[in-house]
Amino acid sequence: MPYAWKWKSWTVIATACLSGYLLLPSLLGLPEKRAALEAAGQPLPAAYHLLPAKGLSLGLDLQGGIYVEFQVQIEDAIRRKVDVFGNQITRDMKEKGIAPAAVTQPTTGHLAIQLASDAEANVLEDVLRQYYRRVFPRGLPNRVGEGVTVALAMDEAYRNELRQQVVRQAVESVRNRIDRYGVGEPDIRLQGGDRIAIELPGLKDPDRALSIMKRTGQLEFRLVDESKKPVELEALIAQARQTHSIPEDYQLETVRRLNEVLQSQLPEQREMVFELIRDPVTRKATRGIPYLVSARAEVTGDLLESAQVSIYNNEPRVVFQFDKTGAKLFGDLTKSNVNRKLAILLDGTLMSAPVIQEPILQGSGEITLGAGDYQSTLREAEDLSLVLQEGALPATLTEATKTVVGPSLGADLIRQGFRSMLLAALVVVIFMAVYYKASGLLADAAVALNVLLLLGALSLFGATLTLPGIAGIILTIGMAVDANVIINERIREELRSGKSVKTAIQSGYGNANRAVIDANITTLIAGIVLYQFGTGPIRGFAVTLSIGILTTLFTAVVFTRVVYDYIVQRWNPQRLSI
Repeated sequence: MPYAWKWKSWTVIATACLSGYLLLPSLLGLPEKRAALEAAGQPLPAAYHLLPAKGLSLGLDLQGGIYVEFQVQIEDAIRRKVDVFGNQITRDMKEKGIAPAAVTQPTTGHLAIQLASDAEANVLEDVLRQYYRRVFPRGLPNRVGEGVTVALAMDEAYRNELRQQVVRQAVESVRNRIDRYGVGEPDIRLQGGDRIAIELPGLKDPDRALSIMKRTGQLEFRLVDESKKPVELEALIAQARQTHSIPEDYQLETVRRLNEVLQSQLPEQREMVFELIRDPVTRKATRGIPYLVSARAEVTGDLLESAQVSIYNNEPRVVFQFDKTGAKLFGDLTKSNVNRKLAILLDGTLMSAPVIQEPILQGSGEITLGAGDYQSTLREAEDLSLVLQEGALPATLTEATKTVVGPSLGADLIRQGFRSMLLAALVVVIFMAVYYKASGLLADAAVALNVLLLLGALSLFGATLTLPGIAGIILTIGMAVDANVIINERIREELRSGKSVKTAIQSGYGNANRAVIDANITTLIAGIVLYQFGTGPIRGFAVTLSIGILTTLFTAVVFTRVVYDYIVQRWNPQRLSI
């Protein structure tokens, strides 16, 4: 036999065997069985080590899950960033022996620094030129009484760059949290300029996953101002709620509204936060204890090095450790404020307010979660440690849209999708067998091999099969049949002209190949464009269509030709059933 024929034959056999090997775990349901055995801590049978660990991945519309779009609150991120700069500038000024009277952020992206004299303003200008020239190009001093207030505005170019950075960091943070949570095959992408679109197929507990994803994770340490007792604050809050129709809850927006209304009745540079008292069973907030704290954080969770769950007296809690810089700042803070209360805030809610008994120089601490059901408290501690470990989100995420697809709906979609695919294949098989006889059966075998190779390629490359992807497979079947029809018609023409079977096959393929390749390549280009510029379902359709075009060319041009060549060389028939 010619060398080229042998090479093509072994290529066909190898690709078919490889595709079957890649699909075997999915056909036997091994990924689910493997996960169950690993969860139970049982050893895996030897056969599991011989087969791929993952099977064919199913998309959100097939196995159920959740689709959500988060809006990135970029202005909140800019406000926090400016607060960080305010803290850094304050520290830089103190190192030069100057303590600003106040550092405030009157509007987003602007700082107002109150100083005692023009000399101090000149020192501030030196600090800005040395460290913050790119952020705050210049300060505008304004004399107020005997003091000087320097107004700083964030550079617009830096602000635009910060916006883009915030969105990129938010996407990366969400991806890291999902990976740590253990969701298989997530699809996370940027939607427009400030939205994150997320698909999480096969999710068992969507509410918990959403809570982890959108939890900002902003850990702050602020000193407690005890000039007003909780009883006094509660009286002010009750009056404000009644006068201004403020809801009886403790949402962040409600707390922000209360602080705005009571600003004139609170000490300068102070604001209220609440420690939530939760029901031990449902973990829902039943009431809130108000505290008066510094408006700006002394130390933040950006300087954390690690966070992990610890069990003490059968109560789960989160133990954290600062990095070198954070440990120094935390040590200085506790050293200067012994016997004062230190509020530990997470996302604006007070977790605890312990008294600083002595300086904490080793840079570690813990967050308690209160009494309650052990399993729910442990899960809450695990989620919190995950959020802190992966780092705080650079901006708050709010749900713009959410769609939950149930697993039963996914099963129905799978059933309907495969029924449609089998029906289409059955109609094609019958038509080809009736119209082209034995050659039609060979074309049917090529179509079956085509689907096998296509599903094997999806498994190999880790692509996700979706409902539009099944539509792409159905279209691929049609394209594969079309290629075989062109080839068979060319062979028929050659046989009618009186040529031998061998010559008719050679001429038929020679004349048909160009038309087959041209038609499939133009469709492949369309599939690539759909994948490049499409989103979600369109990309799922484009993936299966593009891979299907390549497998169609292989089965129609290579596989069927190999079979014809084998028949001619083995039996040299005088007639061809076509």
